[in-house]
Amino acid sequence: MKWDKIDNEIEYDWYELRCQLSRDNHLKVSLYGLKNQKNIYYLDFGKVLFCRAIDEGWNLNPYEEKFESDEKQPHIPDGVLWEVTNSNLKNQIKNHYPQPIHHFQILGINFGLDVISENFPIVIQERL
Repeated sequence: MKWDKIDNEIEYDWYELRCQLSRDNHLKVSLYGLKNQKNIYYLDFGKVLFCRAIDEGWNLNPYEEKFESDEKQPHIPDGVLWEVTNSNLKNQIKNHYPQPIHHFQILGINFGLDVISENFPIVIQERL
């Protein structure tokens, strides 16, 4: 597996996550900064194929086995939003879904999220 950091526009902080998933699977994630409370971001994934809460990192994620690469597992200080390539979860879904998909992991201080989506999320910063 490989992690690609894609949150370059999100300022470093420890973020609390809050999620809203509609009946038609439209996912919105709110990021609230704990060190700097002016850091508020929204991730709009649009319609997602899969979403689940996980503990930080892969160690407690039953669908992922130990890393097949030498790349170190990301943690909160490394970033908030990551695209995961070559994960077991993505490969399982890709076998049954014909469109290109992306596997994202969002690391928050309270929990993390696995998200499978066709699109990259739109990152919106709240201006105070």
